[in-house]
Parts: sequence; structure tokens; C-alpha cells
Amino acid sequence: MNQNKKTHPDWWLLLATLCLLAVGLIMVFSSSMYVAAYEFDDILYYLRTQGLAAVLGLCCMFVAYNFSMRFLRLVAWPLALVVLGLLIFMVTSSNVESIAGTLRFLRLGDYGFQPSELCKVALPLILAKQLSDNLPRIREFKTAYMPALIAVGLTSVLIVAQRDFSSGVVVACTGFIMMFCAGIRAGYLVGTLSLGGGLGALAIMMEPYRLLRLSYWLDPWSDELGSGLQMVQSLTALGNGGLTGVGLGAGGSKWYYLPERHNDFIFSVLGEELGFIGALLIVLLFALLLWRGLMIAVHAEDTFASLLALGLVSSLGIQTLMNLGVVTGILPVTGVTLPLISYGGSSLLVSLTAIGLLLNISRLTKNNAADSNKYSVYDIQD
Repeated sequence: MNQNKKTHPDWWLLLATLCLLAVGLIMVFSSSMYVAAYEFDDILYYLRTQGLAAVLGLCCMFVAYNFSMRFLRLVAWPLALVVLGLLIFMVTSSNVESIAGTLRFLRLGDYGFQPSELCKVALPLILAKQLSDNLPRIREFKTAYMPALIAVGLTSVLIVAQRDFSSGVVVACTGFIMMFCAGIRAGYLVGTLSLGGGLGALAIMMEPYRLLRLSYWLDPWSDELGSGLQMVQSLTALGNGGLTGVGLGAGGSKWYYLPERHNDFIFSVLGEELGFIGALLIVLLFALLLWRGLMIAVHAEDTFASLLALGLVSSLGIQTLMNLGVVTGILPVTGVTLPLISYGGSSLLVSLTAIGLLLNISRLTKNNAADSNKYSVYDIQD
């Protein structure tokens, strides 16, 4: 990879990212001010914590922006092994704190971190390396398909074992998209889809609360003060917003009516206060971010960089669609944050790091990128 000839990064991607980050900080403050005042006697508590995460995340984005593709190839396996070790530790250790019945957080002093979030960068990185290295043999079962399947399957199972079903789905879907676009045989992918669907259904049936969520997703008003509360209050908040919203900071749903108001359901508060127009603008910003990410993946000359960009933007896109689907009632309630908007340091750090890598890849053009793999997916014959 020629590191001496680089063009400018994708400014549209950077602009969309900074706009979403700014909106996220404003909405975290607006949605959390009352609960912060009540719980911590500090109206700025959540904003301060999220602001610190944003600063650290921007630093991570800058560092990721300056990595060379050669360095990323070198660290792919070490990073994957470290993340795998953390996931195993989260499942097996008795020292992991359980929060709301999940084992998602690893405590570091007063702060918590979700190792599962690291998978949204580590898995695309290791898959991009493995698939690009074996591109001439991409249709072979043992050489290309099985290693990729093991990486995706093992990661997803360990995340679901932490009772973090939504993150497991994000990681599994990301891996499937990368395998599909790399050129894995259609028959293998159909089998993978069937296996993943079966294991997902089994994971749902093994946890009664997941079955309950499915039941009340179909009719949340049947228990609007119990299991259907989140969905009912989310839809109520969005409905109250109307076309132009009730005004920034003036929403009523955050007065303990809407659970997880500054986390998973922050978009409901945004829709109430900024209305349909404000919510639509945010969706358009996400569409711009994801579109530019896909264009970066399509136009990257290096196969490794192209697959890495595809994995990163797929992870961000799936997570965004899942969150928006949940808050609008299209999908059952599940714990997935809205990238760059929701409160949560782990999610913000990883999202900004992923965008830093996308901005890095966006600098590679036809004139200054030399593909280390002399094969294209379209050159592989069945």
C-alpha cells in the first residue's frame, strides 16, 4: 500500500458524523436532565460523561484515520484474540457485574465498558483479512468458508451468552454480509442462514423474557403498564411530537414515563421534541453516513480495505435500523443503542473508531492504492 500518495478523506462522511455527534450530545442532555437531577443532584451528569466519551472517541477516530492498511493487517489476529479472551472472561468469570440481568459490562473503576462493542470493529477486521487472503480460494469449504463461519459463530454465541441478544444479531448479520459480498458459495450461505435462524429461535425460546417481548410486541396495549410499557410510551412520545415537535427540552416523556429515555429510546424523545421534521433530518443524516460508507467500500481498490469498509458500515447500518425499528414498533423491544446519538461510552468510542477507519479507507483511490490481492471476486470461477 502506497502510504505517500493519499487524497483527502470523505468530507460528507465526516460532516454527517459530526452533525450526528452534536445532535447526540444535545439530546442526551435534554433526555437525561431530570433523571440526572433526581439521581445525582447534577443536571449535567450524563452530558459530562457522554462529552468525555465523545472527546476520547474523536481521539480514537483520529488515530484510526492514520493507521496504515499494512498495520491493520498485522494487528487483525492479535486484536481478535484479545477480544475473544474478553468475551470468554465475561461469560465464565464470577467477578463480572450483572446489570438488569445481563453480563455486558466490565467495570473499570467508576466506569463500565462493553467488550461486545469491540467485536463491531474486531470481527470486520479479522474477516476482511481472512477473506481477502483467501480470495483465489473463496469458494472452497475448508479454506475460506469454515474459518469465517467459526469466527462469526463463536463471536455471536459468546455475546448471546452474555444475554446481549441484539449485539449478537448485529455481529452475525455483519459477518453474513461480508461473507456474501466476498463470494462465498450460495449453498454455504443458505446453510449458514438456516443454522443462524435456528440458533436464534432457540436462544429466544430459552429465555422467557424474550418470548414475552415477542408477545407484547404484537399487542403492547394489552399490558401498557407492564411489559408493553416501553413500546406504548415510545409510540406515544413520537405521536406527541407531531410535525414540528413540542420544542427542544419541553418533552414530557422523559419525566419517568419512558424507560431508557437517554439510551435505547432516545430517538423517541428526539421525535417528541423535534417532531417528524427533526426526526426525518436525523434519518437523512444516517442515510448520508451509510451511503458514503458503502461508496467507500465500493471504490476502495484494495480488497482488504473494501471488505473492512463493508463490514464497518454494515455494523453501523444494522444497529441503526434495529434501533429505529424498535422505537417505532416495527421490531420487538431489544437493547440496542442508536450510534452516535444514544448515551453510552462504549458504543460511542467504537462507532467513532469505525468511522475513523472508514475515513482512512476513503483516502485510497485508483491512483494511489495498490491491491495486494491480484484477484477480484468476479474473477473467481465456480
